[in-house]
Amino acid sequence: MSLLQKAADLLLPKTRCLSCDEPRRISPGQALCADCLNQLENLRIGRNVCDNCLSPVRFNTPCEYCAQGGMAGLRRAFSPFVYRDVTQKLIVRLKFGGAALAAEPLAHEMALCVSGMRFDAMVPVPLYKSHQRERGFNQSRLLCELIHEHTGIPVMEALLKKHNRRRQSSLPAHKRSQNVKGAFKVILPVAGMEVLLVDDVRTTGSTVRECAAELLKAGADSVYLLTAAIAKPRRKTK
Repeated sequence: MSLLQKAADLLLPKTRCLSCDEPRRISPGQALCADCLNQLENLRIGRNVCDNCLSPVRFNTPCEYCAQGGMAGLRRAFSPFVYRDVTQKLIVRLKFGGAALAAEPLAHEMALCVSGMRFDAMVPVPLYKSHQRERGFNQSRLLCELIHEHTGIPVMEALLKKHNRRRQSSLPAHKRSQNVKGAFKVILPVAGMEVLLVDDVRTTGSTVRECAAELLKAGADSVYLLTAAIAKPRRKTK
């Protein structure tokens, strides 16, 4: 062990990594140990994906997700990671474990996905008010705030979740679209805007399609999607 490593071991107290949950020496304000950071690099979305939605595609074949209407109302999707292993653990800790620190590494990479692009506003996917009270924060809003620090894109809470529905994660794919139908309402003017809709993870896409539909109905010029991760696509998007 080098003298520098020994000094770091003495100066940095052991804290639990938010992914592997092992006690490691992690720099203050960091969420992941060095091993998990290396694993995160291997979870970047690769080349063999649809240019529009980032779902995996086979060479020279049409994208099933787009063909099934998965991107209805959305101009294009941006995301740094696939949803598994380290990214999945980070997002679960962020959403259900109250670990706001987990947003930092995700937001940094999300910001890089849209670096240099111009949007009128970032709109976080909202939580129902009782769910937000339970968690203490809206993870999508937190991601927006951190992305704003890197990009300067304004954050605009233009959407309200007006109905308390069953959690999407508790439902099979074919019931998710119906579960969020009519659940959202636009509460701020978005007419003529290029909107970047922000959420933690895209699974079937039911929630973000419903949000995009409401934004377009309210006059938004176009809606793009930015998520921390994209899950393996389901066969049906409805």
